[in-house]
Amino acid sequence: MDPIIYKWMHLSGLALTLLALGGLAVPAAEGGRWRMPAHGVGLLLALVGGFGMLAKYKIDTAHPMVLTKIALWLVLGASVAVFKRKPALAAPLVGATWALFVVGAYLGLHLRNG
Repeated sequence: MDPIIYKWMHLSGLALTLLALGGLAVPAAEGGRWRMPAHGVGLLLALVGGFGMLAKYKIDTAHPMVLTKIALWLVLGASVAVFKRKPALAAPLVGATWALFVVGAYLGLHLRNG
């Protein structure tokens, strides 16, 4: 498969994950609190797309960039529990989630060949 397909799969999965987390941040009175599996589907798409790109670009999975991005993926996966259990922290959590995305994007764009 063409690497660009994996890249789009990875990015669309991240977009879906962030959209789902943003939906969890909106108070229930305002129509928030999504009940759909968007978070999990987004994480799955990001994982499959990410490992597909690793295979196509022949990047070693022990590369520090890869290990860091897997750690970020795990934190994004666990963050849904924090959003659900601590709704009062929604605003700082949205900022932290965005910061995690920016760190992952930086690693993917600038440290891939390092």
